[in-house]
Amino acid sequence: MKDMLKDQVAIVTGGGSGMGEATAKLFAREGAKVVIADFNEANAKKVEKEITEAGGVARFYQKMDVSDRAQVEKIAEMTYNEFGRIDILAAYAGGTFDGDPNLSQQEVLEKTTAVNQWGMYYSCFAVVPYMKKAHSGKIIICSSNGAFNPTAPAYEYHMAKGACESLCVNLAMDLAKFGIRVNCIKPGPIVTAFWDELMEDGPERKAILKGIADVEIPLGRTGTAEDIAGPALFFASDLSQYVTGLCMYVAGGAGYVYAFGQSSIAHAGVGRSDL
Repeated sequence: MKDMLKDQVAIVTGGGSGMGEATAKLFAREGAKVVIADFNEANAKKVEKEITEAGGVARFYQKMDVSDRAQVEKIAEMTYNEFGRIDILAAYAGGTFDGDPNLSQQEVLEKTTAVNQWGMYYSCFAVVPYMKKAHSGKIIICSSNGAFNPTAPAYEYHMAKGACESLCVNLAMDLAKFGIRVNCIKPGPIVTAFWDELMEDGPERKAILKGIADVEIPLGRTGTAEDIAGPALFFASDLSQYVTGLCMYVAGGAGYVYAFGQSSIAHAGVGRSDL
């Protein structure tokens, strides 16, 4: 299909890389005007340029720290001031900080929660007033298969992502009367720069990813950013106009078909060293 999002305005947090980048580019190809909201200015400007050069409409206003409510609200305000509407929020911004040697365990907890939980809350509530005014809108929250089906312990990150799913169903219930739909994507092992924060690319990581694919994913492969962008388009388009409050696994069959087992990554020793 073509122009599924024609003339709609979408904010994509974390749109400078990975799943957010793939979603921003797909939305633009389907006719949306896309605002790239990201902490990494260089990455965001690169995505903006690539979308523009491909004939789409994209904006990067300024660097945004999703854990800073004022910055998040400023991006929503700037988007509305330029385009007069906000139709879609695709919220991917997040990360894990467990491997940062400069942070104590308490600081890891606080930063991970601030970015992944509070950042999602701020992003959603920044766009809600504009969507209420239009009596229409689509919010897409990104959680993680690991929130309830972890292949390895990531306490702070998975706990925050579990909260995102709770936010999804509560928002969906509350905002349905305003014509606003809220759904959640639960990615499985998607190979993006996120993995760089867990371990360096190399033979060990490739072996772990292959082990995960062979043992835990019925479709037999790890996912790509584009595998997530497709379901995001479904939630953003009229194809899902009677769907709200859904937390959908996008994990190659993991989660629904295969919920838990002998984790390859857990047996490789990836996890907390203090337990």
